[in-house]
Amino acid sequence: MAIDINNTNPVQAYQNTAKQPLATPKEVSSVVPTNQTDPTEPSSLSTMKTNQQASLIAHLFGDGKSANENSLKLTFQAAIEKLNEILSAELGLTEDASAPISEETLKQQGGMEYWTPENTAQRIVDGSTAFFTAFQSANPDLEGEALVDRFIEVVGGGVTQGFEEAKGLLGDMKVLEGSIADNIDKTYALVQEGFQNFRNQYLGLSNVADADTTPSKSDEPQITA
Repeated sequence: MAIDINNTNPVQAYQNTAKQPLATPKEVSSVVPTNQTDPTEPSSLSTMKTNQQASLIAHLFGDGKSANENSLKLTFQAAIEKLNEILSAELGLTEDASAPISEETLKQQGGMEYWTPENTAQRIVDGSTAFFTAFQSANPDLEGEALVDRFIEVVGGGVTQGFEEAKGLLGDMKVLEGSIADNIDKTYALVQEGFQNFRNQYLGLSNVADADTTPSKSDEPQITA
């Protein structure tokens, strides 16, 4: 199965294979040799779907470098989708309105051709915080610390939901381990640090890095698969 990772949403690609209905006997008979078990048997149809999913997983996570990059892209896309859902609701956008964080906006950030925890986290933070002014306009009763805390609560909740969805999906694919799991956890921690820095800058406080206080592993934000 040829999948162009740069033009395919791996979240949707995998989910589509899971949701895809079993093939009809006519469709199966065109790809299953006649000397094999009756292609109309449920086990044969189920095996075809399982093989399709396995082929997609092998393409996305077949080697170390592409596995790490594609897992980060999958996580990024899941986070952006959740952010768009939440921001659309918060800003009162209609269902036919354009997504707040559009593909064109993301491309303007640059560096979309490579994926590391650092730049993936930065994309998520930049994409989220770009809507602070719009959020402020939609919440005129909030100001100062209450405003920025509510904003981070909203976008932070969307990011967490997206990461949880991505980790669940990667877990279903049996690839959430080793460097993939480590990179996703690192990305999530960097996103939280980015949100905290945004809050501090808005309130005129020192950034997390400037404070020279490195949280212990037990203090880092955790997400569940």
